[in-house]
Amino acid sequence: MNPTSLRRRIATGAATLLLTASFIALTAPDASAGDVTYTRCGGTGTTQAVRIDGVSGSDPTLNPGKPYPVEVDLIPSSAAPALHLNVTADYLGFPVEIINTNLADSSVQAGVQYTVRFTVTPNDILVGNRVPLRITVSHENTGLVEICDSVPVRIER
Repeated sequence: MNPTSLRRRIATGAATLLLTASFIALTAPDASAGDVTYTRCGGTGTTQAVRIDGVSGSDPTLNPGKPYPVEVDLIPSSAAPALHLNVTADYLGFPVEIINTNLADSSVQAGVQYTVRFTVTPNDILVGNRVPLRITVSHENTGLVEICDSVPVRIER
């Protein structure tokens, strides 16, 4: 299988990963969501926490077909009229786009904490793999990256 057809197959299989994406300003965290370990991969803002519903720690395990709400608390470094969310996963060395969307009603001010919420549903093609989930929030108008975080997740039945 050549790399182009592999990317197409992965992208087709990963299409079910996106369920919803929303922007929530100044909300209390979901009590059932656990803090997961993340690694910064860039950005000028600050990530306060990344939570995935029903899991926690440094090696969260997700089950295929089950939706997992995700919350990211961030403090932007500068004001923006709107934000953009991009979520990708690396699978077999290829980035697979899960979410790529502008967040409605997402005007932010510098130094104020906000929460971005979205849901991922792992596809069974990923079973048995540890997949880095990369979360990037940027300014919609300029592309300035506020946060970039990578969360390693294991997909198991």
